[in-house]
Amino acid sequence: MLRRKIAGALAAGLAAATLLTACGGDAADGPVTLKVLTWEPGGTEYWAQVKSTFEASHPDIRLDMEAVPFDRYPEVQGPYITSQSGPDVMANNAGLELFDRRGAYEPLGERAAEINKDLVTYSGACEGFDTTKPCYGVPFSYQGNVLYYNKSVLTAAGLDPENPPATWADFAAACDAVEKSGKTCLALGLSGTFPAYWDFPEIARNYLTEDDIRGLLAGTLSWTDPKLVATLEKLAEITTSGWTNSNAPSITMLPDGADIFQRGDAAFAGTIISDAVNWEAFGKALGDDNLGVTRWPVINPDAPLAQKFSGIEGAVYGVTKWSEKKQAGLEFISWLAGKENGELWVRYGKGQPLNSTVDKALLPTSPSFLKIQEFVAQPTLHAGVMLSGPETDALARGWQQVTLGQLTVDKWAEQMQQALERSPTKRQGR
Repeated sequence: MLRRKIAGALAAGLAAATLLTACGGDAADGPVTLKVLTWEPGGTEYWAQVKSTFEASHPDIRLDMEAVPFDRYPEVQGPYITSQSGPDVMANNAGLELFDRRGAYEPLGERAAEINKDLVTYSGACEGFDTTKPCYGVPFSYQGNVLYYNKSVLTAAGLDPENPPATWADFAAACDAVEKSGKTCLALGLSGTFPAYWDFPEIARNYLTEDDIRGLLAGTLSWTDPKLVATLEKLAEITTSGWTNSNAPSITMLPDGADIFQRGDAAFAGTIISDAVNWEAFGKALGDDNLGVTRWPVINPDAPLAQKFSGIEGAVYGVTKWSEKKQAGLEFISWLAGKENGELWVRYGKGQPLNSTVDKALLPTSPSFLKIQEFVAQPTLHAGVMLSGPETDALARGWQQVTLGQLTVDKWAEQMQQALERSPTKRQGR
């Protein structure tokens, strides 16, 4: 059993400076209770299966799940990190969100490669997206952005439902037609972190190279650079052109913006391939045959990343520095990376698994899921997860203000640069 192997490694004194050295507090009599903080990516049913399946094969560990809505997660997690108390295992998005909070997690050290050996990728859990550097947890899903569309809404607007707009000009024309038919073109919510993760990367791919995206990560690409200013201008155009619901500045994308699309009131919704607002949820609401999926429309066809897929590992689960149950926590996150959980993710979360040993016969046959497989075959770096917490907040707030006519794009770029300067992780790297 994995637990015996870990105990053996401890006895041998391996990875003395890592998570494996501090296992105090794991109870010898009675099950250990692990408190897990999560926003339940994949939905409640999936996490119920995680709990029951893990506990059935690990009778010495019990999971106490604290589920928090995604848009409230930072405000709940923040006090735990400040007080260095609370959960034994926590989730954060791969990339800078995790790196900014890395002080709350025990690094996996030499165990990272062994735990994640069957995963297609886990670099988003490691500093600088480099697996030779410290890694702070385990991902188990693959994430990224696509544009979903309602074929019935396009048909009613006189558009071809089998040929969604592929260019920015085509999208503008489609939005005009959809608006005239009485529907919203693009369902959108600008409150919270969603603009950074779901919208910004799809515009940025038209202006940035992979080196530029790494510059975002390092904090060496200024927000006053013409490439990033052009990205902000196109984001602004989405809302100032009237292509979205009028209440976009005051609502979150999840659940409010997604609800607009799910009830058939919008032609398009830019969301993700895994998690609660993926193809499966929309297919249930609109009908699998009525749901389409495509890339975001291209602005600059000659841009090297224009036809790529913004891909990234999903939520990363790590063991907290303050936990007194680190051995049990390590066992749980190791299980998350395994085949059994990968197959639960496919069955109940309906998302893209990272574990390469998952039975391919379990993969869905939905037309949208199959179409997504074409997109994920051409991945590039996800620009959104390169943003720090201050930048993510400034992106959402600035887009709200620009939409309401309270801010110019140039001032928005200045605010983004100020947010960059306030980003501790990026200040250290400059």
